[in-house]
Amino acid sequence: MNACTQAATGPLDPVTLDLLLTLAATLAETDGAQPRALYQQSSALCTHLLVHYAEAAAEPAPARIALSPWQERRAKHMMLEQLSGDLSIADVARACSLSRSHFSRAFKKATGQAPRDWLLQARIERAKTLLADRALSIARVGLDCGFADQSHFTRVFTRCLGTTPFAWRRGINPQGNTPAPGATLTN
Repeated sequence: MNACTQAATGPLDPVTLDLLLTLAATLAETDGAQPRALYQQSSALCTHLLVHYAEAAAEPAPARIALSPWQERRAKHMMLEQLSGDLSIADVARACSLSRSHFSRAFKKATGQAPRDWLLQARIERAKTLLADRALSIARVGLDCGFADQSHFTRVFTRCLGTTPFAWRRGINPQGNTPAPGATLTN
């Protein structure tokens, strides 16, 4: 072993050095009648290295599981632009140059919600805005927000807000503000 290699990797421990020297001597023998000795010596070296150095090598580098600001902006923009469309999480992940699974983990870490849940919340918020316009039917609002039909929209809206879209619409005043809890409405 030369001084450059030793300086670059640090000094070898005495056991490793002894095992390497023994293995080198066996390899230098040219009669070829030593396969069992080669196997035993190389196994002993590997075992020693694994036992003494595997922990340091096994520690993985910290994984980057966060979205960069541009990725988060792009993902949210794409989802908001396609609220009523057929947008898959895989499409959004591809636009952010990430795999679907890595994107989903990173998005949840960045926003506190899985992409699917964030998209659903954005659809509900958009629906609440559209429900303030009494000229739009509840079915039209549901379709415009990406729900399959009025029944699907009503089920999801009720599960998220605890009230149907019709009851929610009835509970807002003409300016589109929701009443304070316990307030009575007059029309």
